[in-house]
Amino acid sequence: MARWVMWGCLGLLLVAGALGVGVYFLLIRPAQALLGEFTQVFRLEQEVRDQRPYTPPPGAPLSPDQVQRFVRVQREVRQGLGARFTALEGRLEQLSQQVGGRAQLDYRMALDLFRDSGALVTEAKRLQVQALNRHGFSVGEYAWVRREVYSALGYGVPTLNPQEILRQIGSGDFNPKVDLSRSPAPQASLRLVEPYRQELQRYYPLTWFGL
Repeated sequence: MARWVMWGCLGLLLVAGALGVGVYFLLIRPAQALLGEFTQVFRLEQEVRDQRPYTPPPGAPLSPDQVQRFVRVQREVRQGLGARFTALEGRLEQLSQQVGGRAQLDYRMALDLFRDSGALVTEAKRLQVQALNRHGFSVGEYAWVRREVYSALGYGVPTLNPQEILRQIGSGDFNPKVDLSRSPAPQASLRLVEPYRQELQRYYPLTWFGL
């Protein structure tokens, strides 16, 4: 009897140990990687040359020039990442479909991106900063265009608060949450964005990280 109790306790310890290892590799380590990626993203954004605030005319739709420049920025990020982006496209599309129409983002859905992708988001941000400077975007204008583009497609974009996200992750909350901001989209904006719907949707999860 004592032997069966001993083996039972040992089995429970092994299961608990396996669960602990699983939690570390599936949740804690990706969350730690996420913390490092966010830190780098916020730092790199300071390298955008134009840091001026952007105030669009009230009620103004997107302009064709803004949409075309926005699409070019995203394409240059994807091209710069090359095979690394291609390898993630299926997962990115799945995440995009899961989050479409939601009002709040659960970052745990995105942690899979950090298990095998290395410093993908940091590299994407570096490429994006270069593209923003090349295409004459300020931080403020790009953020507004990104929100309007995805609002036209029915998606919300997080308004990132660096201090709050870092505080949540740093305190051991491995599932930080942010609201997804979406504004009413004029039909004129939807007409401009619609031809690029598929590629914009594939890229959408990267907007969760300020891209």
